[in-house]
Amino acid sequence: MRAIITSILIFLSLVSYAQEVNITGTITAEGNPLPGANILVKGEDRKSVSDFDGNYEIRAAKLDTLVFSFVGFDTQEIIVGDAALINVAMLGSPELEEVIVTASGVKREKRAVGYATSDASIVIRGKVSGVAVTEGSSHPSRYNDLAYGQLTAGEINDLEKWSEYYEIFSSGEAQKVAGRWGFIHKNKIDISLKNKDHTPVANTMVALYKNKKQLMKGRTDVNGSLVLYKGAHNLSDRFLLQVYSEGTVVGKSISGGQQAVEITLASSIAATNTVDVLFAVDATGSMGDEIAYLKSELKNIMNRIDAQIAQKRVALTVYRDHGDSYVTRSIDFKEDVNEVKDFLSQQDANGGGDYEEAVEEALKVSLSQSWNVDAKAKLLFLMLDAPPHYTEQNVELIKSQIKKAQEMGVKIIPVVASGANKEVEFLMRSFSVATNGTYVFLTDDSGIGNDHMEPTTEDVKVEKLNDLIVRLIEKYAGVESAL
Repeated sequence: MRAIITSILIFLSLVSYAQEVNITGTITAEGNPLPGANILVKGEDRKSVSDFDGNYEIRAAKLDTLVFSFVGFDTQEIIVGDAALINVAMLGSPELEEVIVTASGVKREKRAVGYATSDASIVIRGKVSGVAVTEGSSHPSRYNDLAYGQLTAGEINDLEKWSEYYEIFSSGEAQKVAGRWGFIHKNKIDISLKNKDHTPVANTMVALYKNKKQLMKGRTDVNGSLVLYKGAHNLSDRFLLQVYSEGTVVGKSISGGQQAVEITLASSIAATNTVDVLFAVDATGSMGDEIAYLKSELKNIMNRIDAQIAQKRVALTVYRDHGDSYVTRSIDFKEDVNEVKDFLSQQDANGGGDYEEAVEEALKVSLSQSWNVDAKAKLLFLMLDAPPHYTEQNVELIKSQIKKAQEMGVKIIPVVASGANKEVEFLMRSFSVATNGTYVFLTDDSGIGNDHMEPTTEDVKVEKLNDLIVRLIEKYAGVESAL
């Protein structure tokens, strides 16, 4: 009998230790709450991310080990035991004690260790928990409203570095990724539209035909420029460009080998001075390490374009994945950026679970907003760290949305965050090339967030993310830079 009782007690004890409970706590660094820290149950798929105030919640059993990590800090492992409240003070890793970013940007060679800086550059120094600006400071850091100007990023404009892009996407993994999603950009032609007085003609539809069949069409940007793609062809193929202006059609024959063409119009309708900017943000749990910082950067960006661009509208889409509490949420274009900032403040990172997310739904919702067809610039910044689910239906949906963006004249500018793989990079570079945009990626230089993928390119110039995005908005809006 005693053996039976002992066995029962041991069994009940094991059941007790295996039972999962909610573990909560606060993660701090140097006495301040640390948002975006990662918490996971060792050996399990369960994970969580600390919120703006450093608070977290995760289910675990007494015998489980919780792993706390954040880039630039020592990883800590704690056995749960009887504790229901576990607070953690993160300690910095000595090998990542300091980063240096110059205000004019840092240009570094691929895989280079050091940074080439100019003596005239303003040097901004900070610890890996975030770059604390000592010159040209933003505003005091508060973890419910983090200091902006901390995230670092680079840009690859494949249209301006076409030979490198073409070499990368002509073979290997890049070609495979682009091909499986239906993106083959070959034999581009640079189109320039001008008036008789040689001024650029913006927001004008141009269609490209091959053997009397339309291949694609798009709208010129503020510089009167547009890139279209002839694709594979042979010597017998005949190509025609048609420009739609003031109810008339202007046609121009081009050769298969022609790489650029300039067309002069007798008259045209000028585009309005309005600029439409939409931010689409992945709000799944994997973005938790950086979304708090992204929100501060976006608010700063909105404030700056509000001050520098007289006629503008801003919109926002946040998205997760099918099966989450929501797939997409959005606020349509507003002239008052404060309305969009308030909407942004209410968003957090949660959900997801698998790697892929509902990128196709984000595109569909974003492109269905009330874009101003006459705006001189239409920009969609797509911020994400994961690709869409690869299905036949999603391939067709994404291709249809990219075609819609082309015809609307919306430039898609991906902004790729930590945790992304090469499929994300190569697919997003296809998005930007197809819509005459550019590709942006966050870097490790800020010390914020998890590891960031090194892009496939010859050289990288590192800038502060908010400056980079404002620079791009001004560039595509034809506004003289105020940086």
